[in-house]
Amino acid sequence: MKQASMHVASLTLDETNPRYATKTGGLEESIAALLAKDDHKLLRLARDICQHGVNPSDLTIVLIDGGQNVVLEGNRRVAALKLLHNPALAPTEKLSKQFAAIGKSGEFPRRLTCVVAESRIQAEHWIRLKHTGENGGVGVLKWSSGEISRFSGRSTPTEKARLFIEAVNDWFPDDSSLLSDAQSVRDARITNLGRMIADPAVRNRLGISFDGDVVLRSYPADKLRPILVRLFHDLAGPVSVDQIKNKRQREDYLERVEGELPKLADRLEEPQKYSKFADAESVGGNGGAPEAPSDTPPKPERRKRADFEKRLFQGVTLRHVSLRTSDVVEEAKRIKIDEMPNVAAVMVRAVVDIVVTEVANKLGWKRNQDTLKGRIGAVLNQVDPKKDDPLLANAWRFSQEDDGALILKSLHSFVHTWQNDPLSSEVRKLSAAYATLLIKADELLEKKKR
Repeated sequence: MKQASMHVASLTLDETNPRYATKTGGLEESIAALLAKDDHKLLRLARDICQHGVNPSDLTIVLIDGGQNVVLEGNRRVAALKLLHNPALAPTEKLSKQFAAIGKSGEFPRRLTCVVAESRIQAEHWIRLKHTGENGGVGVLKWSSGEISRFSGRSTPTEKARLFIEAVNDWFPDDSSLLSDAQSVRDARITNLGRMIADPAVRNRLGISFDGDVVLRSYPADKLRPILVRLFHDLAGPVSVDQIKNKRQREDYLERVEGELPKLADRLEEPQKYSKFADAESVGGNGGAPEAPSDTPPKPERRKRADFEKRLFQGVTLRHVSLRTSDVVEEAKRIKIDEMPNVAAVMVRAVVDIVVTEVANKLGWKRNQDTLKGRIGAVLNQVDPKKDDPLLANAWRFSQEDDGALILKSLHSFVHTWQNDPLSSEVRKLSAAYATLLIKADELLEKKKR
């Protein structure tokens, strides 16, 4: 068997796939049969492809038969890709809309690296090994619970601390003082740094996150420099482990260095990435590695998700609204979007409505208060009358305009439509879009007090 790059549109599903009870008659019928078996699993696969790409360790097996590229292995992933490219292939309008929404939430490839089999018999051995268990050790051996635990925990805080120091060296190669302190921390206080960056609250305020061997930086380097200079100076010198041992102590430290922390308004639209393998990935054949064959497409870039995006309204602190409203926001910020997407979706709607309604009441606004759209619009017109604040662009689009993938009706449907199955990516985008609106609304109350 040989490898070849094939366009997703050129692939056709196997009408005799063992997943079907009977032979199907064409692409749409094959897709309908896969969805009938378990549509939620295929939707989840499509979401994962949009977030992470297609599994590069599991190649699609194709047979060229009568001028058609028939998929022998990988029918589900190919079906998911076809539905992402053309949601109209779904058998129902609801599924079509769901795949369309997923497609707008991320990126997905148009070409796949496939293995071309000469016959079904040639491919049969490998397909059987994949789908029929361990086969006495010849097939795929499942991990034990202990092995799963060791794999999940192998990225320790200390390892992340070392990777973070490498990133700092890359970001600030000319800052000798910062790099000297960073080296001192690496040599003698690495576990202290690991303790700090293992805390989600610290990572959130620094605007850094980790994805495997990648460090993501959510602020420009010059905005991040002051807090990193302070952090490494403190860890290399006066701050001992006894001062940052528990979460409350780390919160106290963040309060002490508040003036050096980056501002939310300076956050980048897309995090900047540092990977210790960047050079090897960007230069073909570096270090003697063989160049990829010309017919092999580049791997789709894995979409990175920063830690601050894991919870609702991260980075939002309201100081001028009522205590009850502030408590609602703080409690909502504890919700992990991927773990509780339905609750998160409802709370996005609730938090936005509670805040803009309170602001309107306290400022005595009477006009445009009958609908949520009107209440949001009233705040937007006050804080961004020229519509030129880039941090509020999505809030305008999602609530006041009729275009875009995520508009105000999504907020309503999360609460009032029981058929709606909110995507984590939708909730995450809405949370990010309205975070700045909440902060600006809170500032309107501060101006009134003055």
